[in-house]
Amino acid sequence: MQLVYRGHRYTAEAKYRGATSSIFPKRNYTFKFDKEDPFNEPELAGGFTGRRNLVLITSFNDNSYMRPRLAFDLWNRMSPDHVQVKTYSAVLYVNGRFWGLFTVADHVDEHLLERHGLSDDGDLFKAVEADANFSRLTKEGAPKQPLELGFEKKEGAPKDGWVGAYDTLHALINFVADSDRETFRAQWGSRLNTRDYEDWWIFNTAILGTDSGAKNAYHYYDPVTRAPWRFIPWDLDASFGQDWDTRRSASTALLDFSGGNRLFARMLEEPTIAGPMRERYRSLLRGPLAKAEVLKLIDGYAREIHPVALRDEARWLQQYRTFERWSDRTDFTTHEQEVEYLRRWVDERWNLLERRLP
Repeated sequence: MQLVYRGHRYTAEAKYRGATSSIFPKRNYTFKFDKEDPFNEPELAGGFTGRRNLVLITSFNDNSYMRPRLAFDLWNRMSPDHVQVKTYSAVLYVNGRFWGLFTVADHVDEHLLERHGLSDDGDLFKAVEADANFSRLTKEGAPKQPLELGFEKKEGAPKDGWVGAYDTLHALINFVADSDRETFRAQWGSRLNTRDYEDWWIFNTAILGTDSGAKNAYHYYDPVTRAPWRFIPWDLDASFGQDWDTRRSASTALLDFSGGNRLFARMLEEPTIAGPMRERYRSLLRGPLAKAEVLKLIDGYAREIHPVALRDEARWLQQYRTFERWSDRTDFTTHEQEVEYLRRWVDERWNLLERRLP
């Protein structure tokens, strides 16, 4: 395809991405750029330059047009040591026709890992189903076969489908599923990056990520250095008061996601992990995750995208409201009403979190 951006014409490859969004009229994309002519956005997202790959996240199931962007911005703010996934909002035209508002995001791949000082030869696994729960049992409670059920290998050798491709992941699952309490407590910090994995639980419980408590996540390990495993979030449209299918989720739901993620259960069962983790939670709510800061982000996005969000709404409203997965809803909102719903949800939830953590 040809992509014209800020007056520069790129020759690139494009493909649709995402299992759920594959049935949406307005779908997700991945763009792949030539090594000699990478994508450059010099100003937005603090500089979005030298990208070989990028993702366009659809807003078809999020008429606030800001949930993934807000979630990734909060993840990035939680710690400078996180693998940062940068995002910004952009308008897409397809063959000269207005196609709508999208969230541009980093593609989680070897190039992103390398930019964060990690080996591009390491193992990168994506949790694509809820069976990626760090347990020997499936989400339905049946014995898991194979053990990597729910995961896909995205980077590293041996590649997916080859003997030994999942050996490093098997070792991690075995540790989480089988180790006794003393072993788990003693080895937790050497096997997993504790800041990443504690922050995953804090992050997901705060935003109420109903579809990302086990799946929709990346896990990275370098078998050469054997440095602790790293975590990177993904697919965050089911958050901040809605599920993946746009249905409402209450701000008062205090889920800890331990029932669907054995790793979270182990962390919460161990006082030496759970205690400091909850103290960090409280500290974050007074700092980078403070309610005033979250609301300020929402207000800033709303001012930025308002005109084009209304144009997108006019373009897709009929297909959005009649889409088969949620057409029976009786509580649809306009874009402006959804922004107010999002603000109110954050206000109510953060008030609750300040009083009581999951």
